[in-house]
Amino acid sequence: MMKHLVRSLAAAFAFALVGCAQAPAEAEQGAIAPLLYAVRDQDSTMYLYGTVHVRPRGADWGNARVRAAIDESGEVWTELLMNPEADQQIQILAQRLGTAEPGHPLSSWLTPEENASLNAVTARLGFPQGALEGYKPWLAALTLTVAPLVRAGYDSDSGVDRSIDAYSDAAGKSMRALETAEQQLTFFANLGPDIQREMLREAIAESEDLPAMLGEMSTAWEHGDEEALSQAVVEETRTEYPELYQMLFLDRNNAWMTALTHEMEGSGVDFVAVGAGHIIGRDGLVAQFRARGYRVERVR
Repeated sequence: MMKHLVRSLAAAFAFALVGCAQAPAEAEQGAIAPLLYAVRDQDSTMYLYGTVHVRPRGADWGNARVRAAIDESGEVWTELLMNPEADQQIQILAQRLGTAEPGHPLSSWLTPEENASLNAVTARLGFPQGALEGYKPWLAALTLTVAPLVRAGYDSDSGVDRSIDAYSDAAGKSMRALETAEQQLTFFANLGPDIQREMLREAIAESEDLPAMLGEMSTAWEHGDEEALSQAVVEETRTEYPELYQMLFLDRNNAWMTALTHEMEGSGVDFVAVGAGHIIGRDGLVAQFRARGYRVERVR
């Protein structure tokens, strides 16, 4: 079985499927030091902030330096726009793109033994029997990934991206998005059948362990442990699933660099908040900005 495939996908995307329209309350300040970089040329500064997309309820999303960087910025970029209209669109798109094809229900992707394991997991999570039968494997796998995290106290409304969006909206910042909801969900919908099947199998097998796995990643994020995050999120995907790495990280990073370097051609200050796996590693935004001759330094 492919190891940690679900974890890689969880780290790469925003868990928008369980997003709510309600903005999160301001979290209690904590002693955290996530990854924050400053990219500079003669008349521009762009802060790059690596995020995690779900956090325990009430957990902090940044420290004083992060808030100061947002306050300094004129525009704030996130992977997706986060508002009630976008949340509703995501729900509609997920149902359209993730509904099983006629004659090919979810159970047809699995062996009888795997279906028995699936039924045991869904029962433990409180789903009615057969509740996922009308889903394609990728949507069923995401559902099985999100549900145990919610039960363990994780919350997309406490995710770093959504908290940044709420803070920035309250400060009157201009909000920009690097992708659309349709683009993000299409990444999943376009996964090949073999990867979708393995994604589902792993979601079933690791359902109980996923909160602990994500807890380790969350701790590494809080400490700004670039090496641990790179190994867990980026390098395992690059070495074990090169085609998935190309799609989830490299292609998206390259597309974002086109937009961000164009923004750097102007002047002023921007704040960019994307999944931490996108700013670190050999193909991350930090490395790509440095390769283009920009001055990049970590803000500590």
